[in-house]
Amino acid sequence: MKMPRRSPTVSLLIALSVSLILPVSLSAQSQPTVGVTGVPVGNASPRHEFVGRVEAVDAVDIRSRIEGFLENRLFEEGQIIKKDQDLFLIDSRALQISLSEAKAGLASAEASLADAKRRLERNQSLSTQTVARATLEESQAAFETAEANVLAAQARVAQADLDLTFSHISSPIDGRIGASALSVGSFVSGSATTLARVVAMDPIRVVFSVSDRAILDLRAAAGGISKDELASRFEPALRMSNGQQYGEKGKIEFFGNEIDEATGTLPIRTLFANPQFLLTPGQFVTVIVSETKQQIRPMVPLGAVQQDRDGKFVFLVDESNKVTLRRIKVSSQMGGLWIVEDGLKGGENLIVEGLQNVSEGLAVQVVPAQSVEVGAAPVTLQTGSSQ
Repeated sequence: MKMPRRSPTVSLLIALSVSLILPVSLSAQSQPTVGVTGVPVGNASPRHEFVGRVEAVDAVDIRSRIEGFLENRLFEEGQIIKKDQDLFLIDSRALQISLSEAKAGLASAEASLADAKRRLERNQSLSTQTVARATLEESQAAFETAEANVLAAQARVAQADLDLTFSHISSPIDGRIGASALSVGSFVSGSATTLARVVAMDPIRVVFSVSDRAILDLRAAAGGISKDELASRFEPALRMSNGQQYGEKGKIEFFGNEIDEATGTLPIRTLFANPQFLLTPGQFVTVIVSETKQQIRPMVPLGAVQQDRDGKFVFLVDESNKVTLRRIKVSSQMGGLWIVEDGLKGGENLIVEGLQNVSEGLAVQVVPAQSVEVGAAPVTLQTGSSQ
């Protein structure tokens, strides 16, 4: 069986179609693939890091002002307590008896005073011929003595009443209480015994030290401003020991008033809100100090910046997926990034992967690259086409 012959016209059309399609396919395959990410912008203000230690703003050792047996403990160890919350009860029966005795003594003194007053008034009403002058003076002295005895009895009642209130031991501050040093039934020997310790948790203080030279240099760079003015220009932040950024911003509370002779450093105390109680006294953290007024600048990874004899430059991708060269001016590095002072605005499509295969004007295939970390938090970068 003979196969039908293909006409010369059909063969010519097939050949032309293949010749048109093949170069386009080969051209697409020859375009290099590059990783592109948007140029981020962030705070380029200088940052300084110090090792800091967390301290309680207030810490109180709970002690008893009276002696007696511990009758009850009114808190759970480790719980958050409020100011004036009762913590311990001292057996108050002996104190109540003492108060009753003091009140009885006061009543007796008041009765003696009333009697002395009547005697004095009666003697004063009689003529000097009837009552001897010595008797009048004696009744006057007895009246004054009775007045003094009443005052003394009132003081004993006040003291006994005060001692009775001391049988309720309360907290003078808000905070977290630690373990109880004594069990119920133990004898409390007055203020010599620490019953528990309360530390204030919110707000909380973080202390770090700076060399005296650094303080002088900062003040000189700022125009010779005072320490208080210098403190207002900087804002502290914290990084936890696990690398996590602490969510609350702080403020510089005050500078120390003495240089440590051993280290030549000045302690600086900062204050942070601590609503979740993540910060605990004694804990070590990293204090990051930066200027309050932010300097927003574009930033590019170090590896994306090229250099020739004319200076530094980067490769960008335009709307047509073609490579363009952009000259930039940089000031300094921060966290693996160049801070760009001129040449970029932010959001441009920056080539960060495949740089060895590109040149200006070359068409490329674009794939998203990983985000770049700006400051402490990773930033998801734009992949728009703005230049």
